[in-house]
Amino acid sequence: MPMGTIRGQRGNPRRVVGTPTAGRPPAAPASAASMGVATSAVSVASRTLAASVVLVAAVVLAGCDPRTDPGTPTTTAPASDGPSARPAVAVAPDLDGATAANAVNDAGDMVISRAGPAGMEFYYLAPGTRPVPLTHEGAPIEPRLLNNAGQVVGLVTDPAGHEPPRLVRWQDGHSTVLPVHGDEVIPEDLNDRGQVTAIAITRRSDAPGSDPATTARAYLTDETTAVDLGVAPDTNEHNLYLNEAGQVAGRAFVESGGTAHGFLWDDGELTTFDTGATTHPVITGINDAGQVVGLVLDDQDLPSGAQPIFRPAFRWTSGDLTMLDTRGAGAGPVRINRSGQVAGVVADPSGATRDVTLWSAEPDATPTRLGIPSPDYVVGINDGGDVLVAGTVGPTASPGGYLWHDGRLVTLGTLGGLAADPKGLSAGGLVVGQSTSADNIWRAASWPAP
Repeated sequence: MPMGTIRGQRGNPRRVVGTPTAGRPPAAPASAASMGVATSAVSVASRTLAASVVLVAAVVLAGCDPRTDPGTPTTTAPASDGPSARPAVAVAPDLDGATAANAVNDAGDMVISRAGPAGMEFYYLAPGTRPVPLTHEGAPIEPRLLNNAGQVVGLVTDPAGHEPPRLVRWQDGHSTVLPVHGDEVIPEDLNDRGQVTAIAITRRSDAPGSDPATTARAYLTDETTAVDLGVAPDTNEHNLYLNEAGQVAGRAFVESGGTAHGFLWDDGELTTFDTGATTHPVITGINDAGQVVGLVLDDQDLPSGAQPIFRPAFRWTSGDLTMLDTRGAGAGPVRINRSGQVAGVVADPSGATRDVTLWSAEPDATPTRLGIPSPDYVVGINDGGDVLVAGTVGPTASPGGYLWHDGRLVTLGTLGGLAADPKGLSAGGLVVGQSTSADNIWRAASWPAP
């Protein structure tokens, strides 16, 4: 069962999903695959945007009318003497068996998973303390989200299957059921104020033996209230991104049976935007300034595509849609930080090579190639401009990761094995994830900040 990832940092999605596996944990959806959805073995509905991305094709969509001058020169980061290495450090070594650090916040608190004798176990680990089990009324919490206040949001499931899952928020050993209910509840995002976006799915059969009718609604909730956002969310992919101002961005069907639009919800006001007559946006993040980033998919693309795809990328600011210059190629899921910098993997037009591109926060979004070999996807970009990348590393082409820090490329080391899997990045540059040890077991690992 796959164990976890936190995507983004302050102002970006802080999503936790997954578990340790023998290779890079498999991605399931577009989030995993390439658009923003991953199915967790802990729950059929668990999805994530940080997933293994494999290049299928570089596709350019016509009619996007990019406002960034296609002639804008792409700069290349200054070459150095080669990547430096950052050793891995074991996290929670007292936990036996396969473990993973699935999320980290800016204080260095982590969510840890372990393959226990009775199934998956989940823990909260603050610096200098022992791991604390994540439970609600004695039942395990399957964590999905972590914020900088040390709050964890997840699901508690009735083992007998008699009751629908409950959405709970945990902090300092205390847990509260949040007021979003349905036959299935999907936690989407969490900010530092404790607000949560979630999707509630209800199923109803009109006659015995008939297929159930499914209704999905999107909510913004705190401990006492749940606000219906007035949209029908796309449940095939990670959908509702939340910032510290309480703004929500995503992709949804505003009219019943209509076309999917990008949207920004702000204190009850809904603004929608589109990318062209034969295309639709897939949202991959929002920052605290309300800037939204995403990809432009052709209407023939499956939103949760069985195969990952690279497409044109955009940044939307107060009604102004700017296409990001990919030099005639396509990008994988892009991430944004508080200042408006955007990072993503870009494929060249032939589809033969990939690199990571960092676009500046300026309106023209000047692109800079970072020169990272064999990247799969960008895990996150923090407010200092550090970029965390999952990819293949070294002569054995093993799963691993890189950190672009202070203009230099850092290779993430292992715990003695061949592989590493970065899952989270703090504001200070602390990286967490998992790595194989010399005995080829996945174990929770961190890569300390410089």
